[in-house]
Amino acid sequence: MEKALLIFPIAGLLLVALAIADVSQNISVNASVQPYYSVVFSYDAVNFGAVYPGANISAPGNTEGLYNVSVETNIDLAFNVSRTVWLPSDILSLKFASALDEIPTEPVYIIETTPITVDSISLGSYTHYHAYWLDVPIEASPGAYSTVVTMVYQPA
Repeated sequence: MEKALLIFPIAGLLLVALAIADVSQNISVNASVQPYYSVVFSYDAVNFGAVYPGANISAPGNTEGLYNVSVETNIDLAFNVSRTVWLPSDILSLKFASALDEIPTEPVYIIETTPITVDSISLGSYTHYHAYWLDVPIEASPGAYSTVVTMVYQPA
């Protein structure tokens, strides 16, 4: 009888031990991160207003950082600019500068009809500031002039 009484507590301890044993499983987790970039312009026009012949005429709003773009990217980007011919006469010169997280203060490029790469942007989140200047030669006839600037952010 003593043996039987001894077996029940041992069997009970084994059941408790089996009930609290750790159970583990390795779970595989996968994700495929895709290339991503977001570009949001804060402006859609630059209006110099009435100007006289001269060089490096600053666009209104340059010093305040009015012309900017929010950029978020997980890949490297190239930033290209070009313009159409000035109408009615391709005599004006449009100058440009851009910088990440600071406002440009002087022209660096002349925007031509052929696209040029003006910035390389690494992954991250930025405010990409743009600034514009105009050269108006004395030979420019009075009147309204216009051009269309094309800006392209694309994978580098």
